[in-house]
Amino acid sequence: MRSFVKNILLFTVPLIIFLSCKPDDPGDVTAPSLMSSVPADKAVDVSINTGISMLFTEKIVLSATPKITLNNQVVQASVQARTLTVSATLEPATGYTLTIPDKTVSDVAGNFIKSFSITFRTSNPITTDGSILEAENASLSNGAVVASATTGYSGTGYVNMNNGNITFNMNAAEAGFYRITARYSSGSPKTQDLHVDGQMAAGIYFPQSSQWKELEIATVKLKTGAHTLSLVKNWGYISLDFLSIKYVGNTSSPFNIDANLVTPQPSAQAVKVYHFLKENFGKKVISGVISDSTRNTNEARWVYEKTGKWPALVGYDFIDHTWLKQNWIKYDGPFIQGKRHWENNGLVTLMWHWRDPLTKSGEFYTDKTSFDVSRISNPNSNEYKAMIDDIDTIATYLKQFQKAGIPVIWRPLHEAAGGWFWWGAKGPEPCKTLWRLMFDRLVNHHKINNLIWVWTTDVAATAADWYPGDQYVDVLGMDIYPGENQHSSQYISFNKVKEIFGGKKLITLSECGSVPDPALMLEYNDMWSWFMVWSGDYTRSDLHNGANWWQKFFTYDFVMTRDKMPDLK
Repeated sequence: MRSFVKNILLFTVPLIIFLSCKPDDPGDVTAPSLMSSVPADKAVDVSINTGISMLFTEKIVLSATPKITLNNQVVQASVQARTLTVSATLEPATGYTLTIPDKTVSDVAGNFIKSFSITFRTSNPITTDGSILEAENASLSNGAVVASATTGYSGTGYVNMNNGNITFNMNAAEAGFYRITARYSSGSPKTQDLHVDGQMAAGIYFPQSSQWKELEIATVKLKTGAHTLSLVKNWGYISLDFLSIKYVGNTSSPFNIDANLVTPQPSAQAVKVYHFLKENFGKKVISGVISDSTRNTNEARWVYEKTGKWPALVGYDFIDHTWLKQNWIKYDGPFIQGKRHWENNGLVTLMWHWRDPLTKSGEFYTDKTSFDVSRISNPNSNEYKAMIDDIDTIATYLKQFQKAGIPVIWRPLHEAAGGWFWWGAKGPEPCKTLWRLMFDRLVNHHKINNLIWVWTTDVAATAADWYPGDQYVDVLGMDIYPGENQHSSQYISFNKVKEIFGGKKLITLSECGSVPDPALMLEYNDMWSWFMVWSGDYTRSDLHNGANWWQKFFTYDFVMTRDKMPDLK
């Protein structure tokens, strides 16, 4: 028996070795075929940073002396499984022909691919004279398609975004700022995200326009060389004809911040805080978080536990303070916690998710309440009286801070222009009237003088229409939630706010998800006065900030933590 097994093994082992040395398929007589290439054949506006590669239907082998050419010049190539990669340096505004000659590429069975070529053209450099980037020549993804049904377009068509994205390749001839104008149409107002080099840079609001319309959407700062600009679907979609890109220089106008607070005869502590903010604007950024409720500083404490440092600013919300009295609410929570933070040299900011003043239903979203803010124009209306009553209630809590000598960075009526809160549901005029009434009621009637007034704006074309006026606002805020792991500087929004409002007000990131990378704030010169991260995952999750990011923030000398704050009492 042992002898029989031995003979079997002597026969089998050579057979296995023989079979393993044979080609994958001895009957294979078909050469591999090209599945795809980067760039695609006949592609235009190709980035000069694009790597050249081709994917085939099966594993390939490169001949011993390949003579692959790019514009008739032999180039180096390598093979990895089914992919052929070509090494080459591309120049802007250049047409290229890549040729694979006969007897160059084969499969493992020795079937050679017949000679073939692909052609493409790199994008033109954007010069000081500007350039037009046609949407139909861009890279499209996730359902965006070239269309021609709507007449009057430029070039050979336009792009219907559908649920997809549009990516343009461009080459900046000079370093500096470039103004981007979009020619688009849309049946209703829409918002899309502008990405620069793969990073979310700004949310862009496109007003309704059934006809082709040109809209200046952003001014981006670019280094010399290749870049990508993308419109990424956010809310709804638009039809895009082209982007116009024009160089506008390498410097920006200086700020001219108002010297004094808008409150007449402000408290000494409010003046000290405002002067501190003003003197450090553009030099330092103040770190901040919102409390996870009106009653504690759990988020700030969590940051301290992970980093050994407290954020310099903590935010609280009067969300429950005009609601029907609840025995579980500690109404003095913001004051008690804010006082402790202030006594340790921290700054306090207060906001107000203002629940329906009339029904006391607990709702503040427009789609959850029928409260009509436009009734503020009628002092005899129940709505007007209810709003006054609530403002008077809030005044009692603000006076706690005033009596204790604690200045408050005060941010009511936030995100009004979005329309999702009742105070913005009827358009800009009732909202501005309410802001001015609140200012008058708190400052002149109740004699509250420790407030630093923050108006939350956006950068839509209508932003100025919502503005209550320079005489009622100390600081301009932006609420920006750029998405998971998006730590871009947000300089586009920063500079747009500066432009819209004339550089007369401090600019802050009054709410945010992922915080801009401090290194990028330095690079793009958009040093927000402070940032306030929202609670929960925005503070704690690695998808937004998390322990590692907080630790990174605090390694920068210009990021202010509580221990770096002066005594402003």
